[in-house]
Amino acid sequence: MTDLEDRLRAELDDFAQRANPATIRPLQPPPGRAARQAPRRMRRWLAPVAAATAVAAVIAGVTLAVRPAGHNPVTGPGPIAGVPPFYLTLDQPVKGHVATAVLRSSPTGAVLARAHVPMLGTAQPSVTGSADGRTYVVVENTFESAGHGYGVRFYRLQTGRHGRSLRVDRLPISTFPLAVDGTALSPDGRELAIAEQSCRDSGCQYNQIQVRSLATGATRTWRTRHEGLSLSLSWAGRHQVGFLWESGRKTHSPRLRSGYRLLDVTGPGGDLLATGPVVQLKPNPGHDIPAAVVTPDGRSFVTSSTRVAHGRDHHVTVTTKIIMVSARTGKVQRVLYTESGSGVLHTYGRTGTLDEQRCVVMAVDRTGEHPLVQCFVMGRFSFGTLAGGRFAPMAGLPNSYCVRACRGPMWGDATW
Repeated sequence: MTDLEDRLRAELDDFAQRANPATIRPLQPPPGRAARQAPRRMRRWLAPVAAATAVAAVIAGVTLAVRPAGHNPVTGPGPIAGVPPFYLTLDQPVKGHVATAVLRSSPTGAVLARAHVPMLGTAQPSVTGSADGRTYVVVENTFESAGHGYGVRFYRLQTGRHGRSLRVDRLPISTFPLAVDGTALSPDGRELAIAEQSCRDSGCQYNQIQVRSLATGATRTWRTRHEGLSLSLSWAGRHQVGFLWESGRKTHSPRLRSGYRLLDVTGPGGDLLATGPVVQLKPNPGHDIPAAVVTPDGRSFVTSSTRVAHGRDHHVTVTTKIIMVSARTGKVQRVLYTESGSGVLHTYGRTGTLDEQRCVVMAVDRTGEHPLVQCFVMGRFSFGTLAGGRFAPMAGLPNSYCVRACRGPMWGDATW
């Protein structure tokens, strides 16, 4: 085999690995009898033409493969070990109180299936998924729902064979009169953890995390009457639920202070705050504690950290990181990704407000190494996953510059 043939074979193999199946036209059935009886000399003439066409296609593939990434649309991050085969994105309903859920191929970003999910209002809905990427639950996170006299709706989405369909069923779950501000589906898709609150203008005086069987409806509840909020739920295996507790007031009690916690959900229920070590991090510039997702082994939380370096003329440099912190000690174990931007104004400007400059961790894969994240830094939205310290853009949520009017509905939600 010649050197040219070796190179062409290598390029063809590489190009085939990046092919998007959704854009390849399927083979057509064989032509009719008349065409099958074409003279042999015509078939002998077509053979070298077909070979030349194949070589041309390889060369074209090589040419496309070496084009700068900026000239190609966002598709998928390519094959990444440990990542589920699918991911689901959920947009924010703007008109008609309907959200759109889209199931995509993780390696290519190709749309496999989509479904419309009716909402009670236009509040931001959220989505959580099982570890195998076959079951999802969509909930309308209407924090004010308890004050409007209606409950929050829950929908289960189940994927068909090869992810080519999405079946939507409304779950018989009622949380009224409590509001909901977080859900997490267990790795096997059989149980749903729900963070519920009773809040007034003075604060939230009652909080609970309920774990509900989706098959039987049986529930186990952990509750507290201390003022605060339970947020950002995720599962570590089948026996622990990670959550963020934001205390409603300053306290010197280690038991009541704000931070990330792990709740053992093997028992019948009990005290929500009777947990082990509390992981504390510095708040973001907006004074909020960033969302976190516990890794499947329960050893770490994957979260974000944003810091500001002050500059001149009311401009600052913002650095945001995706970090992995120990669930036992709270110490930073690894920095998975760093992004920074300079020239950010203290007040609203071309780059957005200071407290908007951040990354949000949405979900992690089975390995805990590849979180789904969305960042807004210097007026740029970025959605994707992390691999080897690099950001791999993904389709489904915006990857573009956007300021003012389009900033709100751009965030959406996503999960593996």
